[in-house]
Amino acid sequence: MDVDLVVKVSVIAAVLVVWWVLADLRRYRDLAVRAGRALHVAEPSPPPPPGPPIEEVAADIRRIGGQIRQASPGMPVARMRGWVAAYDDVLVVACEALALEHRLRSTPEGAGRDLERERVERLIERAGLRVRAW
Repeated sequence: MDVDLVVKVSVIAAVLVVWWVLADLRRYRDLAVRAGRALHVAEPSPPPPPGPPIEEVAADIRRIGGQIRQASPGMPVARMRGWVAAYDDVLVVACEALALEHRLRSTPEGAGRDLERERVERLIERAGLRVRAW
């Protein structure tokens, strides 16, 4: 067999294997990391953050905020207070997830809490989480 032909076929095969691996590099990297963690060679994966995922928190903020903004004038006061309390709770969860300072729980009901709520909404928006569904 011709040695030159064997070398050429080997080079072509090596290039194809490299392209194949590069096409799925993320999958192979994840596989190697998982194998390293299973063998206790690589550092363990970090613990998941406490609380719900930030995407879920953002969706809750937009959903509850939209319900509050679209409330009809004849809405029962108890229902509106419940929505506002739920909205404040979700804003607090978002602030804790994004490490933002807030005073929603310590501010008494009224105009002061309304202003704090708006300030927190702006902080969350500046942190990159979309609050209002446009």
